[in-house]
Amino acid sequence: MARAFAPGTAKNLRYQWARFHTFCEFYEVVNGLPASAQVIVAYITWLCSMVKSQGTVRNYVNSLKVLHSLQGLDVSGFSDISVTLMLRGADRTLQYTPRRAQPVTPRMLTQMLANMDTESPEDATLWALYLLSFFLFLRKSNTVADSVKAFDPAKQLVRGDCRRIGSFLFVYSKWSKTNQFGKRSHGIPLLPLPGSPLCPVAAFDNMCRLVPGVDSDPAFCFVTGGIRKPITYAVFQRRLKASVRAIGLDSRLFSTHSFRRGGATLAFRAGIPGETIKVLGDWQSEAYQVYLECPVELKADASNLFGKAVLARA
Repeated sequence: MARAFAPGTAKNLRYQWARFHTFCEFYEVVNGLPASAQVIVAYITWLCSMVKSQGTVRNYVNSLKVLHSLQGLDVSGFSDISVTLMLRGADRTLQYTPRRAQPVTPRMLTQMLANMDTESPEDATLWALYLLSFFLFLRKSNTVADSVKAFDPAKQLVRGDCRRIGSFLFVYSKWSKTNQFGKRSHGIPLLPLPGSPLCPVAAFDNMCRLVPGVDSDPAFCFVTGGIRKPITYAVFQRRLKASVRAIGLDSRLFSTHSFRRGGATLAFRAGIPGETIKVLGDWQSEAYQVYLECPVELKADASNLFGKAVLARA
């Protein structure tokens, strides 16, 4: 039962429960559990003064409801009309549009490569990480961990998950946030792009030449003192931002998520069907659509086609 929640979810729940405890202590709320509708309304008011997003408020309230359910407490207060109206009011008051990371483009990748030394083991590893993240729409959790000790071969890619079969490179992802129980293996073939500096297969081969390893080694690692250490999320993020600054762009607009969004956007512009993009990126819902950056040119073409259709039927 303790493992029913993913580690990240469990951590968030504990933090959000602690916030409710802080609220009760500060306002001297007696018998905060089970929370009455009046207490929940007051808690929502307090949250609205502290956070930017209406979604955050709803997450905190839902977390409190989960706590009630786990403790077998009465949850009727959460269904009270006053709580419903307060949440709706929070939605209107805290209208917030999250800032999504800008997509990485092939042109940007070409410019980044000009500032990298692919004969350097470190740069070669980062370049392979950049290209595989872009071509495979990879989540950062599939490639890097938050720390060296946190690296989990059951979640992050190891060398054995990347197999050369003829001229192809097959990459098998065993785990993701949409596949937390490992019920399926998500395998995608990468085709070579002969002669192109953006060939992901050539980049992977070059990395393996400069940083050889066995199947159990992290797919993307640096060698320090003869010991292979996986690239961490902090290093990945820091090096990407340095690459972005080096080509004259604002690094604040980009994150490691930019590779996933950039790959999906390019696939969309190339005319790849949405359902195929969904499969390639291992999305289980229609959430992939928010990743797609629809260029002005496509919007203009759509408007032009619509106008012609109107004239043809006038």
